Amino acid sequence: MVKEKGNLTDLEAEVIYNGLCCYCGTCGAFCKEYITYEDELPKTKKKCYEICGACYDFCPRTFFAPFEVDRAVFGDVRKDGLLGYYQGDILSARATDTEVIDKAQDGGVISALLLFLLEQGEIDAAVVTKTAEEKAWQPEPCVATTKEDILAAAGSKYTQCPSVLGVADAFEAGYQNIALVGLPCHIEGMRKVQLSKGFDVGADRVKLLIGLFCTETFDLAMLTKTLEALGTSFEDVEKFNIRKGSFIVYTKSGDELKMPVRKMRAYAREACNYCYDFAAEFADVSVGSIGSDDGWSTVIVRSDAGKDLLKRAEAAGLIETKKLSKERIEELKKLASFKKRENLKRIYEKTEPLSFLNMQVEPELLERFLCGN
Repeated sequence: MVKEKGNLTDLEAEVIYNGLCCYCGTCGAFCKEYITYEDELPKTKKKCYEICGACYDFCPRTFFAPFEVDRAVFGDVRKDGLLGYYQGDILSARATDTEVIDKAQDGGVISALLLFLLEQGEIDAAVVTKTAEEKAWQPEPCVATTKEDILAAAGSKYTQCPSVLGVADAFEAGYQNIALVGLPCHIEGMRKVQLSKGFDVGADRVKLLIGLFCTETFDLAMLTKTLEALGTSFEDVEKFNIRKGSFIVYTKSGDELKMPVRKMRAYAREACNYCYDFAAEFADVSVGSIGSDDGWSTVIVRSDAGKDLLKRAEAAGLIETKKLSKERIEELKKLASFKKRENLKRIYEKTEPLSFLNMQVEPELLERFLCGN
């Protein structure tokens, strides 16, 4: 049975020591007195004997109610079980600014939207992920307040970053209107902070959540070995991408090195094996490369705020869009289905028997119990 209240000890037992921590940074962001991070896991500086529990309440891996979040954020429940709630057509889009395009992972849509929000004065900071200056491709959260900051953070990293820590940094710096760009786990954590009934940390200052499509993130040490197998290193990497079943490494020397993604599945972070969210289903706008042509990004508009932002950015000439074809949408759904289907098997293995009054049933047998199939 899932409980909706707990403390730091419960978080350790149920999530951290159970291999479920996704290193999103949500627990430590708002409990810096007790929680820090070592080896990409939360570590307790000292035991919290106070009856608090914000860390447990905010963590996306303790409990999460998808349909309740749908209703709270979007005002309705999803009709698409694979991609989540969205409005209108799924689009393909790209930025029109050549400076943005030159720095972009694909279509530069996220950078263009953030720059538009900054220029309009609608946000005073954006929490993004950049690579650390002292270590190549080591991701770290960044509070971006200028065009230079935004463009410096462009591009996918493919390793995990505790991005929600950046939200806490933005709060501490006094910013009042903030956008967060993050993976599905970051978005889920931030939604739990925003919707928490027990703890108020001023999360209404986060005005917009932009989500990134994600199949999994890779362990940094194993990714290092992948690069070695391809004959390169992080120091020579210009850009990473995943296209048509291949993990692609573009080097500073102009090489394009490929490895089948299926061979890298074993390098995924353990916690990614229990994630069911490919398309950042709880963001205001979700963006990724899957489904679109090279140089374009696939965009799923979910909330009213996201819809309004995309419409105004296009009207201002900062992005151009076109409707994604049904064939390409099916490609998107196929990947989302694969992630849900494969990871559901692992989720079952972690789940305790469900109780119905005096009866208990294994999760994987629930459908058979209810429907007789």
